[in-house]
Parts: sequence; C-alpha cells; structure tokens
Amino acid sequence: MSAPSLPPSYRPLDIEGLRAELAGVPALVQRLGGAPDNWSIREVSDGNLNTVWLVHGPTGSLCAKQSLPHVRVDPSWKMPLDRTAFEKAWLENVAPFVGDAIPALLHFNPTLYLLITHCLDGYETLGPALLKGHDPLPVAHRIGRFIAHTAFHTSPRGGPFEECARREQIFAGNTVLTRITVDLVLSDPYRVHPRNHHHPALTDLVKQLHTDAQIHHAVCRMQERFLTSRQALLHGDLHAGSIMVKGTDTAVIDGEFALVGPIGFDCGMFAASLLLAGFALPDTDARAHLATALPLFAENFESEYRHLCANGAPEADLAPAFLRHRRGVDEDELAVIRQDMAGFAAMEMIRRLTGYAQTAYFTMLPEPACGERQKKALTFAMQLLRDRAQAWSRLMAPHFS
Repeated sequence: MSAPSLPPSYRPLDIEGLRAELAGVPALVQRLGGAPDNWSIREVSDGNLNTVWLVHGPTGSLCAKQSLPHVRVDPSWKMPLDRTAFEKAWLENVAPFVGDAIPALLHFNPTLYLLITHCLDGYETLGPALLKGHDPLPVAHRIGRFIAHTAFHTSPRGGPFEECARREQIFAGNTVLTRITVDLVLSDPYRVHPRNHHHPALTDLVKQLHTDAQIHHAVCRMQERFLTSRQALLHGDLHAGSIMVKGTDTAVIDGEFALVGPIGFDCGMFAASLLLAGFALPDTDARAHLATALPLFAENFESEYRHLCANGAPEADLAPAFLRHRRGVDEDELAVIRQDMAGFAAMEMIRRLTGYAQTAYFTMLPEPACGERQKKALTFAMQLLRDRAQAWSRLMAPHFS
C-alpha cells in the first residue's frame, strides 16, 4: 500500500512533545494539576497500531493515544491516521448507553490525531488477568450487558432510522481497519499467505483449512454476514486485549475498528478470547470454571437484549414503544445472532492460532503441551465451522480437557 499523504501539521509525538500539547489544553492542565514539568508520562504501547501514554499529575490522570502513519509494530505497513478519529466517534456514539463501561472522552486533537481519555488506573488487560486466575464470570456478565445495550441502542430498535443512517455514513469510512478484519480474520487463514504462521503441531489441520469444502462454505457464509448485515454499531475488535479489568469492574477500550455490522460479530470475538484462554489454562479446575463463563455471557446478553426489545424505545422506528402489541425479539432473530456468534468465534480462534497477531496465551506452556493445547483449540474451532447444527451447543459447553 502506498503511504498516505500526511497533513502538514501532523507529527508523531514523543514524551516531551506530548507534554507540550497537553500543557496547551486548559481543561487537561486543570485535571492533572501542578506544573507540566512535574507530570509523570509513561509510554505503555502494547497494541499493534498506535502509541499510548499514561499521564499522571498531582490531582489527576489521563490516557493519550496517537495514530501513527504506519502499523506501530511494522513501519513498512503504511496506514492512514484517522483510526483515532473513528475511536472518538465510537466513544461518542455508545457513551450515552453504557455508562462507565468505557473510558470517558476528554479531548481530541484532529491535527495530531491525538485522543485523550480517562485513565483506567489499576486496571489490567483481560488476557493476562485470566491466565493469572482472574474470575471470568463478572467479566462475562458485564460484557453480555454491554453488547446488548450497544446493539439495541444503535439499531433501528433503539432510535430513529436517521440516527442509524448517520452512523452508517460515519463508520462506512472506516475501510482500512475493516479491510484488516476482512483479511486477517475472514480470509488469510484459509490460504497460504506470508503473514500466516503456526505451531508445527498444527500443520495437518492448517492443510485442511486450505482445502476443506465444508470449512470453505462456512467461511463464505460468515464473510457474507460480515459484509452485508447492518444490524448495529459494533466495537469491531472485542477480544481480551480490548477489555480492562480491576476486581469485578470491567471497561472496554480501543474502539477504532468500529463498524456497522452483525451483532454476533462482537459476541464471537469475546467468546473466542474466553475459549482460547480455556484451552491454554494449565489447571483443570480453572478450565472448568472458565467454561461456565460462555453460557453466562450468552444468557446475560440475551436476557438484557430481550428486556430492551420488549420495552421498546420511544423514538424508535422499529417496534416503537407506543405500539401496545409490538413485536419484541423473537427466537429466529436470536438464532441468527447465535449462529453468527459461533461462526465468528471459530474464525477468530483460527486466526489467533494460524494467522497474524496470534494469541500469547499458549506461550507460557512447555512443550509438548503448547502444541497439544493449540491443536485441541484449533480442532474445536474447525468443528464449530463444519457442523453448524451443533455449533451452538458446543460453544455453550466447551470441553477444554
């Protein structure tokens, strides 16, 4: 991809450059307190795309994120800068419906593509937390409710169709990051590609991914769902690295992949993270406990989504509240979401085991357990794709042993 042209006033910031920018925003100076020279600024970038800092002052803190003109971990992979603008738009669109489940938006500099949000002090990302024994059940509960509220309120069930059209127009422009999803999740694992790699124990299964007719038919079906369904505004990348936890508190971050699409996609991304962790955990009791998080997540999502749909929204144009005999969510609609959830969970698992940006869950395991556990996980994911009729029951009762 050719390098996008950069705005004349854009420049990548270092710590001192960030300090100077923050010092020029009175509201942020007031939040942090003290003199700018005394602020503590620490770079904490651990994702693939952006530079991230945590800033602490005498009276407050914040998180700063800047888009780079390339993938942070691969400068040869050029990228446009607008991904923080899409994250800002996602925060603005879901904030009225999810409370403290996302960090508050504090400031955005459209020239530097610099996004400033509330700092989640004391939180850690869900992936490492799960491997250290963090209880997955409160997370499953909160993420189920989170997806239910974002799905309902950003769909025609939750407001006027004009708002849905406005969101579609905004997020239809997020084509570069959506292309990454189409390539890395929905396409690359099913062909020979230089970005792919896998543990040697997976070689025979990877050959099946490239040639198996049932799997390819399922892949086409899920590609169609992702590219044509316009149910609600999605986070678009809701894996364990986009979820922060502290005790029983949970927060969702990194909404830069946001798009309008099938509700089951966000559900599937989250489910895949739980499943991969379950296969990687060395302790049998911990695996059994984590397995209970899958049905808890689904139950909380469905019960909250049913409740929201049953009550309706006053301004909605689909099943509005004024209709005394309005149609709520029915089993056919939930069945589609379940099928999507199972299919996208399978594809995300396959990507994280055989494609680009793989999970780190299994790296803590010695050999041969590392390869054996990955093989079990990949076999499970391929079963989800091959057997659509049994996919949901398998997803709700995974056998990690």
